[in-house]
Amino acid sequence: MFIQLDPNFLAQIATDNDRIPTLYYSKITLVRAVFWMRLRLIYSLLQNIHVKRETCLDFGGGGGIFLPTLAEAFDRVFFLDLEDREAHQVIDRYNLPNIEIIKQDVSQVNLPAQSFDAIIAADVLEHFQDLSLPTNPIKSWLKPTGVLITSLPTENWIYQGLRTVFNIEKPLDHYHTGYEVEAYLESQGFRPIRRQFVPLVWNLFPLFLITVWQLRNS
Repeated sequence: MFIQLDPNFLAQIATDNDRIPTLYYSKITLVRAVFWMRLRLIYSLLQNIHVKRETCLDFGGGGGIFLPTLAEAFDRVFFLDLEDREAHQVIDRYNLPNIEIIKQDVSQVNLPAQSFDAIIAADVLEHFQDLSLPTNPIKSWLKPTGVLITSLPTENWIYQGLRTVFNIEKPLDHYHTGYEVEAYLESQGFRPIRRQFVPLVWNLFPLFLITVWQLRNS
């Protein structure tokens, strides 16, 4: 079951570092709906692909808002991020006993190879100037039959225009467009097996690319 967190709770625990973007609890219904749609589509894709449900990694999980959904979908869920304050509050609020927090930089994380059936990277890879930093460990941690699911902002002209309309500043660390990240993943041995788009299910000026990947030797 997909679990959309209470916007009042999110506003309460959000800090000024924007780890829970205000778009998740925006007073503008359309803005809030579009942003949550990314996670809804990730969940929908998970429900419609054949993947074991033993272990999942929420890579760069930010405020932990996807954890209640992932905790129901998998036996064990690992949360990896530099900060964990909001994630702990989500875990406590929604009583999630099967979550393990890893508060660490990805370059310092030491996890066994082939640990995860699914790795979720929702709007995080574009924040790495050097894409090899997240991609190399992700390749190592993914089981041979596992999947990587990414959500990536297109930064196309409509995306940029909506930033202007709703007075949303582009983060300084958005180093790549979604298309650039996807091209890099393909160059590193990942192949797309399913794809959807936000806000429409077909590729008509999408704001976000939602893609399921497997390693080519799988």
